[in-house]
Amino acid sequence: MAELHNRRWTGLADYDREQLRLLLVDALALAAAGTASQDAQRVLAGLHTLGAGRARVPWTDLHLSATTAVAATSTLIHAWDFDDTHDEAVVHTASVVVPTVLAAAATAGANGASVADGLVTGVHLLSRLARVTGPRPGVIRTAGLGALAAAAAAATVWGLTDDKVEHAMALSLGAALAPGTRQAVVDGSVAKRIQPGLSAQFGITAAALAAQGVEGPSGWLSGDFGLAPGSGLSRDDLFAGDFEGRWVALKPYPACRYTHAALAAAEGLRDKYPQWSKVERVRVHVPQGSAYSLVARPYADRGAPLVDAQFSIPWQLAALWVTGRYDLTTLHGDDLGNPDIAAAAARITVEQDLPESSVMTGARVEVRTTDGALAGAEAPMPGAEGTTWQALTRKVVSCLRVAAHDDPARAAAELRELADRFPELDAPSLAAALDRCTAALRP
Repeated sequence: MAELHNRRWTGLADYDREQLRLLLVDALALAAAGTASQDAQRVLAGLHTLGAGRARVPWTDLHLSATTAVAATSTLIHAWDFDDTHDEAVVHTASVVVPTVLAAAATAGANGASVADGLVTGVHLLSRLARVTGPRPGVIRTAGLGALAAAAAAATVWGLTDDKVEHAMALSLGAALAPGTRQAVVDGSVAKRIQPGLSAQFGITAAALAAQGVEGPSGWLSGDFGLAPGSGLSRDDLFAGDFEGRWVALKPYPACRYTHAALAAAEGLRDKYPQWSKVERVRVHVPQGSAYSLVARPYADRGAPLVDAQFSIPWQLAALWVTGRYDLTTLHGDDLGNPDIAAAAARITVEQDLPESSVMTGARVEVRTTDGALAGAEAPMPGAEGTTWQALTRKVVSCLRVAAHDDPARAAAELRELADRFPELDAPSLAAALDRCTAALRP
């Protein structure tokens, strides 16, 4: 049997390898910023009570078991909802895959080449599975399919055969497509930040079982109760075709990806009309569909201001006008409790009157000033065309500043060097480089 496609770093085009290097740097920088999140700190404290292990959580002194380290690192990466998104598959890949491959490497002493292969496998598979299943009522696909991607990624890092990779995925079926994951967004719950890590926990556990010969259900994919019932799809079909990581975008804003086009359009109008006191109203036009309805509703503080803000176009645009910015410092500082932003959000309405699309798409923003002037701007979904190191550097430095790193520019350069070298590093060198580049942050 030929080896499965889209599982090896060496099989990718140069462009795809570069985007994966940037994805790794992005994820590690976001994990640093995650240490400044009080919600994430509480999660890590809870996981710490489960006991110590060999896997270190980046930017901390914690050494946990592989499963708890996966959940901890994932929570740090996803803490600010600033991690990558595949715009058609609608999944965050790094918060599932990066913690899994790092923890898997720590438990087995894996080298950089196997970690790179695990990264390729997990990013591709999570995105492909999400395309195959499509949207499901109540399901956040990152959490709903993360266990299978994590299982395959860990199995790849450990060098398991293709058959055992499939059994690891099949054993993860019990954690797939839970129809209640979206309730965390509806309720504004911090559980949204934790769900990818919990699914990855399940996946790495399944991979460990598959490594010992435990087999999963053969109909996990196209059986009557599989992921894609009656589709006739096979495991090989999932790994065929183009590499899905090519369409993974690194976020320019710390917010739900569905709000990004509106933010991009609003920035130009804010520059033209910077004084909120002279703006009578703002109207935003976004596509129809249930996903956009979560970010289009009027802003309301339902007890979890961070999640409420990050899933609210009115609040984000209000922050943009009232404070002159919407970035990580907006969420990390005092702006979440700013009554002026909440009041401004009440004058921003969102209409779902653009055609529904299976792909996250653009938005239009219109401004009416107090003297009767009208202006509008449109923007496509930013970042979908790929990311350059120069553009990512600004984001990485901002994350490290929020984390109170003593030299963000130097740390950003070290993360880049690690990403450039990691496919060639042996196991001890990889572990040492990770420890050096993500040393524990001190208050």
